[in-house]
Amino acid sequence: MQKSISISVLVVFFLVNALWSQNSDVLLKGTKPEKYYKKALEYFNKRNFPKAKVNFERTIQLKPDYIRPYLYLATLYYETFDYHNCERYYKKALAIDSSFNVEIYFSLAIVLEKENKFDESLLYYKKFLLNPSNNPGLIRKAKSNSRQIEFRNRITREPVSFNPIPLNRNINTLYNEYFPVLTGDNEKMIFTRRTDNQEDFYESDYINGQWTNVAPVSDINTSGNEGANTIAVDGKTMIFTICDRRRTYGSCDLFICKKQNGIWSQIKNMGDVINSESWDSHPSLSHDGRILYFSSDRPGGYGGKDIWVSHLSDKGNWTKPECLDTSINTSADDFTPFIHADNQTLYFTSTGHQGLGDSDLFMSKKVNDKWSKAVNLGYPINTEDHEGGIFITLDGKTAYFCTDRYQKTDKNLDIYYFDVPPSIKPEPVSFVKGFVFDLLSGEILDAEINIYDNNSSVLVNTIKSDKDSFLIALQGGVDYNFTIQKENYIFHSERFVLPENLSRFKPFYVKIGLQKIAIDTIKSQPVILNNIFFESNSSVLDTVKSGPELKNLLKLLEKNPDLCIRINGHSDDSGTEDYNMKLSESRARAVYNYLIINNIQEKRISFKGFGETKPVASNATEEGRQKNRRTEFEIVK
Repeated sequence: MQKSISISVLVVFFLVNALWSQNSDVLLKGTKPEKYYKKALEYFNKRNFPKAKVNFERTIQLKPDYIRPYLYLATLYYETFDYHNCERYYKKALAIDSSFNVEIYFSLAIVLEKENKFDESLLYYKKFLLNPSNNPGLIRKAKSNSRQIEFRNRITREPVSFNPIPLNRNINTLYNEYFPVLTGDNEKMIFTRRTDNQEDFYESDYINGQWTNVAPVSDINTSGNEGANTIAVDGKTMIFTICDRRRTYGSCDLFICKKQNGIWSQIKNMGDVINSESWDSHPSLSHDGRILYFSSDRPGGYGGKDIWVSHLSDKGNWTKPECLDTSINTSADDFTPFIHADNQTLYFTSTGHQGLGDSDLFMSKKVNDKWSKAVNLGYPINTEDHEGGIFITLDGKTAYFCTDRYQKTDKNLDIYYFDVPPSIKPEPVSFVKGFVFDLLSGEILDAEINIYDNNSSVLVNTIKSDKDSFLIALQGGVDYNFTIQKENYIFHSERFVLPENLSRFKPFYVKIGLQKIAIDTIKSQPVILNNIFFESNSSVLDTVKSGPELKNLLKLLEKNPDLCIRINGHSDDSGTEDYNMKLSESRARAVYNYLIINNIQEKRISFKGFGETKPVASNATEEGRQKNRRTEFEIVK
């Protein structure tokens, strides 16, 4: 896809030359038509179009069958964006001599395309291709444009649902606002605002259905320009672009900063592994903070701007960026990547893939570790105008983008949102949000949060929470073990089972109370082991799924050699009381045996079954019965 300015230059170039390449008619020397025609050419070459127009028209009045002034007038009107009159004069020229120059068909096709007369434009492209031409560049362009029109016709006849709504005037002002990003709970937005020539970050809180408390991010903004940012789902890691040769390796670099206890750290250049001597911008961070996508025009790509990816190693270092393959990147510009929290749907802008205009929005899905062929987001999300970046919420329902297409006078960028059409939705992602506190004093604690996949016992992620709330994205189809640990405290675990299809988006809000390890107390509050698993109606311990939980319990006892505990087993009321008592005791014994096998002294541990005698929920529902079927431990003296 070529930009419109290059088409304009192309049209003017070949037509002006074509005018002198034919001798199908001539003007007699010394006649009035020749006099006006020469004056018109002088004015045209000086780009004095009003006077050129008058003299070309006088030439036509005196010699209406002379074709050249018609073509010059068509070119003149094209240069002044009067496509209606441009079309009119091309058609008059063809009416005089349709064989004068086959390239007139090409020019007329372009003008008709400008007027959105796509079917007629396609007709003239085909007429051009049916006639011999010695310009291979125009032949290639005609074929490409014909395919483009056929694509445009198809996609505009099948519009997607699209009803963009502008954000309130707290966000959108007379200045330019763009590149909006939201935290995973949709409660905070950070965006870029350009005032005069100054780009800065602003943040806003979503309260009672309105974006309020708009304020500059003073910890990050400087006298330079900051823009094109991405934030982690918890809003505590931010990567953004600075274009400043004093602090950058290239024209623009990526910088990073982190928020702890509500305060942003000093910004830091991400270094010469991520950044290059070229242009690096438009970052997008995966939900777990371990994959970074960004745009760059560095060497090694496919041409123009390309989308690159880097991974965070287990040692905390970013790997050498790799250029995504041709499913994403083209020889033109591919930029503003956005990776949804599902970690498999990538949205981006491109001038190289087949689109409707200057640049369009596209998406690609990762399937078996391969990116699928890019898909246009459809009309009227995409138009013949420039479309920039997009942000989509965790639940996959709402998209945010910026545009000036709805501005009739002041063409400043504003931020809009719309419901995502089903055809371009990502996989929905849930989240867990909460805070950790001291169970006795109520003090908010910082802690380590380890997240495991229960089905494989693989550690999915580790997060350090500060004395603030935490927020972690949870993908569908995973049985999560969510363990919170802090030095001198008993660990706490939660279990979140997410179905494969998260059509019903359900976030989890938790308050995690940790109790200190107090060996001198007579008895502690029981700690539920939410991720201990047995075979159905059996006391056979599933040591694979239960592995992380068992190891955490083992580690607690190893680090605290004076600690003594009792393992408690509980059941729901299914079955007889005697059966439930025996099953609960057998399950408690199984955990006891695991600890004995792993060298915990017998005198430090005991076990007991309580059957159905101590329910924590109603046995009238499956959810309640599941909570009652539990294993726990408590500290005993």
